[in-house]
Amino acid sequence: MSLNKQESLRIMVDMSATLIHHGHIRLLKKAKNCIEDKNVILVVGLTTDDEIKSHKGYTPELTFEERKEVLESIVYVDEVVPTNWLITEDTISKYNIDFLVHGSDNANDIKNIIEFPRTDGVSSEALRERALSSIIQKRNSNKPMYTPGPSNLSIHNVLDIKGVFGRDDNEYTEIENTVLKNILNLTGHDHIVRLQGSATTAIDVALSNFVLGHILIVVSGYYSQRLIEIYRLKLEQLPQKTSITVISYDDIEKELKKDRQFDWIATSYTETADGFLSDIHLLHQLKKIKNAKLFLDATASINLEDHHELADACAFSSCKGLGGLTGAGFITYNEGCLINNTDKKIAWSLDIYTYINKMTTGPYHAICSLYTISKNFNSIKNNVQKSKQLFLKTHSNRIVRNNKSQPNLCTLVYANEISSEKGILYKPRAVQKGQVVICHLGDMFTAHNLVGDLYNNLLMK
Repeated sequence: MSLNKQESLRIMVDMSATLIHHGHIRLLKKAKNCIEDKNVILVVGLTTDDEIKSHKGYTPELTFEERKEVLESIVYVDEVVPTNWLITEDTISKYNIDFLVHGSDNANDIKNIIEFPRTDGVSSEALRERALSSIIQKRNSNKPMYTPGPSNLSIHNVLDIKGVFGRDDNEYTEIENTVLKNILNLTGHDHIVRLQGSATTAIDVALSNFVLGHILIVVSGYYSQRLIEIYRLKLEQLPQKTSITVISYDDIEKELKKDRQFDWIATSYTETADGFLSDIHLLHQLKKIKNAKLFLDATASINLEDHHELADACAFSSCKGLGGLTGAGFITYNEGCLINNTDKKIAWSLDIYTYINKMTTGPYHAICSLYTISKNFNSIKNNVQKSKQLFLKTHSNRIVRNNKSQPNLCTLVYANEISSEKGILYKPRAVQKGQVVICHLGDMFTAHNLVGDLYNNLLMK
């Protein structure tokens, strides 16, 4: 084609422009000025709503007419015409186009085409994610969580949720395998079972199936005390004769000197209700002396404390230190813990094989919410640790426990009352008068340079 005799050229830029951004503007500017000494009539070939729905799978945020109105107001644009997803030579002929301009992701089979590199770091899809991130940040900011979980949201919690099914869904199988593998890396155990429900449900299943025989329960607070009640309600239904002996955490040193053996020791690693952290090495020593296995309620310690591998089995949930959505309980255990009892009397919903064999609906969306997060669990731990240290520094005169007994998840402080202009405060089930518990999970997904800011809204008297 000879150009030197033409006074003007009709150049088309084809785009969907579902969310118009600076990448579009830069492309239009380049197209308008792409041929020197020629008057360029810039025509935008704008993909119709039906074509976007057909090829991208969604209805655009702005309708064709709305997108057309915006584009027509741009100084570089002379015309806007409707086009299909792909530009053909028939389209070029219909609108008398001399050249088609497209980004470097061009898929149009056109003779006269000019390609420009795409603007790095921006796309309509990226803008959607940024918009969603802004919505989540605003909701987190408007409702600070001073609770032990569930806490604030991550954009990954939402982006990773999708339609999934537990059987014959290869995508979900890959997601679940990744999440469970990454959780096992935290605990160091051989096996993991996931089930729909809370950590309490997972604990109930574990206690019903293999934490059996002669059990020593070490009571360090409300949640380890609760283990006693869980056992007592079902001792007669357990598949193996089981009895419980109870000692206080403060009496472990005395128990180490006693000549008696147990099959299992059961306790909580972290007691949320009064901000207490057990000495995992002391519990491990007790386990060895008593020739027992160790079971931990790890609900408030998973991913926040070290050395879960010193226990033989743990139970916990998706929505505390793991940073996922509510709805999933997990049991991790070593080879040799689980025995197949043929004379079981326990309910079908408490039988661990119900979940091992995936005979009921699983916590699919809760597991999806952990997919990206599970690949970097350590970032949550780092944020929570930083949040706690900033809190301790600011309120050093109010701290009840020594550093050795301080869990990362929460802090027990001297105060008669706590309040906040906005947010949800934690009211523990067991705490002494004149003391309160502040939890630090509200910072698990905060930008690292903003960690600790949530305490600006917190008042203590």
